Amino acid sequence: MPIVDVLNLINGLQLDSETINTWKNGVERSLKRYIPDGTKDDTGKKCSKCNSNDLVYQEGCLVCMNCGYSKCG
Repeated sequence: MPIVDVLNLINGLQLDSETINTWKNGVERSLKRYIPDGTKDDTGKKCSKCNSNDLVYQEGCLVCMNCGYSKCG
């Protein structure tokens, strides 16, 4: 299974325990490092700056190819 699919699966988990949610967030951050640069996001997320859905992973962060925005900096 591609790492991006594993990440999306973990992201979709609905967990009640704060301890488990902290674990979930840590696993997500760790897995993002191994997603190859240029991998297109197919979850339907949109850029919070320009509302484009043309997002790709770069160095573990989602980057908008339309305007260059990234939450990572």
